Amino acid sequence: MIDAKNAVQIAKQQAAGMLDQGSTKLEEIERDVYKTRDIWSITLSFPRDLNQVSAIARLGMDPLQYKRFLIDVETGDLVAIRLREVAF
Repeated sequence: MIDAKNAVQIAKQQAAGMLDQGSTKLEEIERDVYKTRDIWSITLSFPRDLNQVSAIARLGMDPLQYKRFLIDVETGDLVAIRLREVAF
């Protein structure tokens, strides 16, 4: 069984390997169920690449983007990566 601390480490490793994001910050941890599997939902933030966005769009844009990493509680496998929208 994977505890919360290990789930965060797995999520950060996956962010670095799959998304080329070495600089991440833990934002949220939650235990949940996803498609009948017990999971840890780990939300990480990392800097948004503002060079790919027009100057007008940047004005109201959060400089961070957020991803949820769903980690299987039993195996530690990555189940999904989801975009995490933040309400303002």
